[in-house]
Amino acid sequence: MKRINSFILVFIIVSVVFFGTGCMTSKGSLFSDVVSSDTEDIEEQEEDPGLTIRTSPFWCDVYISDSYAGLSPVTELLSSGNYRITVEKEGYYTATEWVSYTEGDSVELKIDLEPITGFLKINTEHPKIKITAGWDKLDSGMNELQIGRHLIEAELFGYESWETYVEIIENTTTALTINLSPASFRFSSLFVNRKAFNPSNQAGLGESRISFDVSTYGTGELEIFSITGESILTHNFPSFTEKDQSFPWNGRDSFGNKLPDGEYRIVVTGRDIDGNNPKHKEIFVTIDSSLIIRIRNTFSGVSGTLFCPTPDILPAGNFQLALEGLGHIDAVSGDYRFPVILGTRLVPVKDLEISAQAGVFIQKPASESYIFSVAAKKAILPARDFKPVELSGTLKGTYQYDMYTDTQTNFTGLTGGVTASVSAGPIALVVAPEITVSTVKVSYTGTPDPGFYIWGYGRAALLLDMGATMVGVSAALRTTTFNEGFAIDYPFSAGLELHWLIPGTGMFITGIVSGEFSSPDNYYINTGGGVGIIN
Repeated sequence: MKRINSFILVFIIVSVVFFGTGCMTSKGSLFSDVVSSDTEDIEEQEEDPGLTIRTSPFWCDVYISDSYAGLSPVTELLSSGNYRITVEKEGYYTATEWVSYTEGDSVELKIDLEPITGFLKINTEHPKIKITAGWDKLDSGMNELQIGRHLIEAELFGYESWETYVEIIENTTTALTINLSPASFRFSSLFVNRKAFNPSNQAGLGESRISFDVSTYGTGELEIFSITGESILTHNFPSFTEKDQSFPWNGRDSFGNKLPDGEYRIVVTGRDIDGNNPKHKEIFVTIDSSLIIRIRNTFSGVSGTLFCPTPDILPAGNFQLALEGLGHIDAVSGDYRFPVILGTRLVPVKDLEISAQAGVFIQKPASESYIFSVAAKKAILPARDFKPVELSGTLKGTYQYDMYTDTQTNFTGLTGGVTASVSAGPIALVVAPEITVSTVKVSYTGTPDPGFYIWGYGRAALLLDMGATMVGVSAALRTTTFNEGFAIDYPFSAGLELHWLIPGTGMFITGIVSGEFSSPDNYYINTGGGVGIIN
């Protein structure tokens, strides 16, 4: 374990150092071709003419010289002259400004409205009480609120919840006294974050957390039974001193022994501080060793590694959300390119995973570009049935705005393929041939002519997956369009990545080194990382 943690630390340090200095590593003209060809003509666009009025808050009534212009923000084409701008909104003081406008100009005016307020004086004998008005947290004593009707809510453990409406009047103090009544003992229905779980999953993903709320002080116990009624584990709650209660169950019995797959009944009993008024709640949880949760990258549109999907699918009901960024800065010209990608994985039904991705390419000298994609992955040979072989089919649709290079190997069009892997312990070899159909063509020299194009991708990856830590090396080769004959269409992409689950949180951090390679004398390297959550 110490060796693994040391390896993670060294990798992160190397990535950070590499990002600070090595991100400028390149040779040849490939990077210049990428940042210069994402837009055919890089010219500053002229702004549309007119007077634009923006306000804070939004959706204010705007009047231009007493003529109603609509709800902000608004843009009006005006003749030359001086104009009185009036902005109104209920609950705010009206604002008026004069603006001199020349016909044909593009002018933006920002007007901030000041809220009309009054005061609420709260009296209470409970110093730890939580008082709110909507999203605003209030204090005992004097509070300033916007005029109007507000719902005031108060909450304190051991007491019944309390609420009332108050009317706040401009520059007037309204008095409010909050008296809470002691709560009778009760607790909510049980909630589990995983109704089915695999204890072999690591870093907090191999447990089911049983949660419930109690209304006041008391004691209780939790007991877990097998489907035959045998008592497996007992946990005592010696004293309820706060509302939120929980117990993480790792799928073991009272002696620490692993339990077999199957359904288990969880019963919670609670009573008040005097040992009276007992209450009982129960829920069922399933242990299922086939529910394997793995961190995967969504950079290329389908979950897997940077440049190669993997056939595994999250268990039904689980999800992953990750934000990644990487990039390159040219040491000579100062040009740069930074893709920032938000990707998610959802499993609406068993053995079908949906991936969605949205991203922006921040770059110079080209203007910003955007990418959106949605993919479906369907298990054909699940690993639970066909170990150590796994096979899935994938279908992906992608749209790149104002971008014709293929940095992510996730180009505009419709892509279908199969993904197969062979595993030996924590090591897996993955191959994924794909076919893409598109109305545009990959280009590193300018905007391509529209048409109908078909080409292929050859993808491969090698993974070391230790549960809480995943290391992957992947590569993708693109062919020329089929009407041009079969050949490799350079550059090709390759990458190294590491993902590490922070124990007990479901959160993970990522380090990335990747590159595009046209030849030994023409390449550039990206570095970066990301954060995410999986559950």
